[in-house]
Amino acid sequence: MATFPTYAKLLHEGYRRARQPAVLRTDMETGPAKQAKIVSRVMIVHEVQYAFGTIADYQNFLIWFRDDIARGAGWFDWADPLTDAVKAARIVGGAIDEELPNKQMDVWVLRFKIEHWDG
Repeated sequence: MATFPTYAKLLHEGYRRARQPAVLRTDMETGPAKQAKIVSRVMIVHEVQYAFGTIADYQNFLIWFRDDIARGAGWFDWADPLTDAVKAARIVGGAIDEELPNKQMDVWVLRFKIEHWDG
C-alpha cells in the first residue's frame, strides 16, 4: 500500500474532523423520534490543508496522487493527526478541492478531504 508523503506538512488552519452517523432516525407522528443503529462502524472524514515547501515537493505529490493512488481512488497509509496512529485512508471522491500558490508560486497549499474507518 502507498504511504502518504512525509514532505507534505499538515496545516492546523482549516482542519476539521467529522464522523458519519451510525443510526437511522425516523420521526413519528406523535412522541419522540425512533433511532436504531444500522452500521457497526463509520467513516471519519478529515478536511485538511497540506503545504509543500518547494515546487518539487508539490510536483512529486501530484505524481504520487496520479500514479501511486490512482488519482485518489486508492488507499494509502496515513498518520491520523489526532492519535498519530497509522490508518488506511483515501482521498474523498479523489478530489483535490483547491491548489493555492504563494505569490512566487514556489510554495503550494492543497485542500482536500481524507477518510478512514473509525476504530
